[in-house]
Amino acid sequence: MKAGWKTGALASISEVFTDGNWIESKDQTTDGIRLVQTGNVGEGVFKDRRDKARWIDEDTFARLNCFEVLPGDCLISRLPDPVGRACLIPDTGDKMITAVDCSIVRPDETKIDPRLLVYFTQSREYLRDVDERCSGTTRRRISRKNLGKVPIPLPPLKEQQRIVAVLDEAFEGLARARAHAEANLQNARELFESYLANVFGEGDWQEKTLDQISENLDRVRVPITKSKRVAGDIPYYGASGVVDHVADYLFDEDLLLISEDGANLLARTYPIAFSISGKSWVNNHAHVLRFDDPDTQEFVRLYLNSISLEPYVSGMAQPKLNQKQLNRIPIPFPDNDMRTEIVSRAHAISEETQRLERNFEAMLQDLDDLHQSLLQKAFAGKLT
Repeated sequence: MKAGWKTGALASISEVFTDGNWIESKDQTTDGIRLVQTGNVGEGVFKDRRDKARWIDEDTFARLNCFEVLPGDCLISRLPDPVGRACLIPDTGDKMITAVDCSIVRPDETKIDPRLLVYFTQSREYLRDVDERCSGTTRRRISRKNLGKVPIPLPPLKEQQRIVAVLDEAFEGLARARAHAEANLQNARELFESYLANVFGEGDWQEKTLDQISENLDRVRVPITKSKRVAGDIPYYGASGVVDHVADYLFDEDLLLISEDGANLLARTYPIAFSISGKSWVNNHAHVLRFDDPDTQEFVRLYLNSISLEPYVSGMAQPKLNQKQLNRIPIPFPDNDMRTEIVSRAHAISEETQRLERNFEAMLQDLDDLHQSLLQKAFAGKLT
């Protein structure tokens, strides 16, 4: 922080410094007074999320003696992620309150420009200070009392306004660059999926069911109970990949594993089908298939990960793909040469996609670093 600048504890530079209200589900309605929650508080931005908004009525507002949040107030989340993130409340036309895990800060504008305060809450210096004042291990949080002790830099008001103007202009440019990079990243990620959708949708190929082109090894699949596991280097697979390591092994070959149960069957949070090679155990949450050649196995893996398995899954609360349903899944099946060509092309596109993703992710990281560099300069009095 620049020598000569004053600092003030957050609570001491606020006209209002209080927590939101405890609003239970039974208190909520479908319209009326809007309940702003921690999920609406971004790092320097208000996340409207109006489609998920919650409300209370005027009677509840009065009965619970709620504190009204006004446009221009600063909300600070006392929960992650990260703890201490803040935003200014815009004028949405709604009467608002906030939840108990948000602190309401109405800055004393004779001491600090509210926009400067929100910029400071995005700095690593501030976030480190907040983190050091947090409690809890599984879920970090900060008390309002400790939050109120966080020191805030107080340059002269004219200097605050100058800093805000410079940061506004710089961050507007960064926001445009980030939006462009994020769009390119999304396009890169869709490149591979687009290829698979096109290639599997265009072929006039015969169809074969999985049990016609593979051998199902579920009959020899045996789980290892935790009491019988012996630590080792052999991967022990489940529906989502490695779940443990053991000293013994059941398989020693190239195989295709397909999730048998779990929300991923419908949510697609990770690949449904994945290949393994070498020594391994497989538990009873993944089907085990053996193929005659690696290109067929890889072709099937690509296809299964490109489609929805919902028609073959039973139970929405606890989705399950049983062996009978698995065996009847139809697979478009071109000749050997075409399968090899599709697999080869898919691998090439996958490598290019990963290269593009790395480039755009590095670009986003550079933008984040520049964002922090500008904040660091601003609060060191070196922003010109």
